[in-house]
Amino acid sequence: MMPPVPWSAPWESLVFCLLLVVAPVVAAEWRRAQWTLALLMVAIVGALFSPDGTWAYAAVALAGLGHAVNAWPTSRTGAAALVLSAVLALATGVALQADQLTAAFVLSTLAVAIRAGVWPLTVGIAGLCERAPVVQTQQLASMIALVFVHLRFVDHHPEAVALAPTVVRLGALAAFLAALLSLVQRDLRGFYRATTAMHGGLILAAVGAASHDNFAAALLVTVAGGLALGGLGITITSLEERVGPVRFSQPGGRSQAFPRLSAAFALFGAAGVAVPGSAGFVADDLLLHTLWMESPASTVAVILSSAMLAVSTLRCYSQVFLGKATAALAPDLTARERVVAVALLLLLLVLGLAPGWLLGPADAFLSVVPAATALEGAALP
Repeated sequence: MMPPVPWSAPWESLVFCLLLVVAPVVAAEWRRAQWTLALLMVAIVGALFSPDGTWAYAAVALAGLGHAVNAWPTSRTGAAALVLSAVLALATGVALQADQLTAAFVLSTLAVAIRAGVWPLTVGIAGLCERAPVVQTQQLASMIALVFVHLRFVDHHPEAVALAPTVVRLGALAAFLAALLSLVQRDLRGFYRATTAMHGGLILAAVGAASHDNFAAALLVTVAGGLALGGLGITITSLEERVGPVRFSQPGGRSQAFPRLSAAFALFGAAGVAVPGSAGFVADDLLLHTLWMESPASTVAVILSSAMLAVSTLRCYSQVFLGKATAALAPDLTARERVVAVALLLLLLVLGLAPGWLLGPADAFLSVVPAATALEGAALP
């Protein structure tokens, strides 16, 4: 008799998703289309808790369409990418309904790649990073739900295991190329776009490696990246609301005028490059162990990618915040922004120091083979 499924895993994932949905709204006092906020929450809950893969992917598609509605006024490219990912999610649900598990795996992987901003499919998410940062942070929440659904429903059958090495290599290559691009950026938004694309490659590689019973590690990589990128995006938006678009050729020295903001940027940037003590450190460690079993070359590519992103993050911080002090009339982080930053950093710290809080339940929950997949596996010779 199968032991009871540990339902705490969806609840824990829901905490991260809802925080990323609400955080940019609270920080920016964003009031546009608030009805979509409730829609996103309902869709994410449906995706995480639905016992049926078709309905779970339908909920993910609904969330993507909600993001697209919010993105349309400022980023048509970003909205188009979100609509495309929603269509792929719906197609995945249809494939699951028809027991076409290989097609479902490929369609779902493409949806994850688009939502994560994997190079060269990064144009839509790059548009959100540039023109709709609130939507970008919120879509990181439903991307966690999409990865959760992917790991639960389409990553358990033999064809997924056979395709895993290809997905891993593509993800590692995408992360490496995005990290290279991060070294040549000339402004703060360009750095954020490249950082997002690099983490997208890591997520794709982790999703590919998950087929070999590394489901919890893939989920942790996605959650850690989402929290770090969400915090970084909110911090960059807060800075640009005070000083305008920031180019590295401009004078820096903003740390004295904005000490809390500069500290938040440094902490989120450090979490994004897997500093010890953060969730990113545990996630990267698990990912590297997993990748080594799949492809040593991909492991080396990911290590180099992380090193290059660390260099570009230090360069970005020094160019923007260090140097001769620059006067500014704008205030430092407001109370709303401080609450959001502390909440995101606290979760990154908790997952870094006690990762078993998520890893144990997620591994037990996501390792349960869906009934349709189990039946197909039993039918194989």
